Amino acid sequence: MQKMDDRMAAVMEELQARSQAFSEITVATEEPDYNCPRCKDTGSYLVRKKNGYFIRGVEVEQDYYVECECSKMFKINRLIKSSAITEEFQKMSFKNFATDGVHPIVAEMKSKANQYYRAFDEIKGYRQNSIMLIGQPGCGKTHLLTAISNYLMHTKQVPVLYFPYKDGMNNIAANNFNRKNEIMDRMKEVNVLFIDDLFKPIGGKVDVKPWQTEIIFEVVNYRYLNNRPLLISSELTLDDMLFIDEALTSRIFEMAEDFTVTIKKDMKVNYRLRKVFENK
Repeated sequence: MQKMDDRMAAVMEELQARSQAFSEITVATEEPDYNCPRCKDTGSYLVRKKNGYFIRGVEVEQDYYVECECSKMFKINRLIKSSAITEEFQKMSFKNFATDGVHPIVAEMKSKANQYYRAFDEIKGYRQNSIMLIGQPGCGKTHLLTAISNYLMHTKQVPVLYFPYKDGMNNIAANNFNRKNEIMDRMKEVNVLFIDDLFKPIGGKVDVKPWQTEIIFEVVNYRYLNNRPLLISSELTLDDMLFIDEALTSRIFEMAEDFTVTIKKDMKVNYRLRKVFENK
């Protein structure tokens, strides 16, 4: 009888050991490997804060959901990916745009770009909500407008679409214009549209096809009527652009009237060549 009891006890101990081991394995297997341990990949987490109400002289505390930093970064990364801004352009900022020894008009252009970014939240819903930097090639127009784009995406989480005029038009014309409407819809609807090198000359000559003007006009007119901001750079002067299409250019100018900088053609203003002329 005693031997049977001993065997039963041994069996029970073994069963309990197996049950415990299985339980530990199950727990270990079911414990997720979170990318963000703070919010457990949900995008938000609870924090306890005082809510401003008092009971018997004691302020009541309440749980609130707050957005996790990982969620903000995910949104920013998604915005950057959809913006079509390259990794190299993502490095461009106001801080790394040096103005020591440059022509005063270049420093003024940087100041105007900075002013536009600071005013963005106040003006974005109005007709005059855009910025246009035009004139001398290589003076930093693209750098500064890209810096604005980067800041808008990183600090304000505003969607921006980068459209390099020449490559963008080639992309629209590819495959017999099959993606024309899709691309134009993105250009119309995105919160901020950055058109870089609008009507870019080729070999020093301006050669703008009627279909290219029609596309830009349709996009700009839509954004003009719906108060959607534009960031515009071009090597052309305002007179050059008016000659190509007065209705189009006048709309852009009205939208960017408060933030337009025109840099006259002068090689000494070329930001890329600043080291060549700094000692002359």
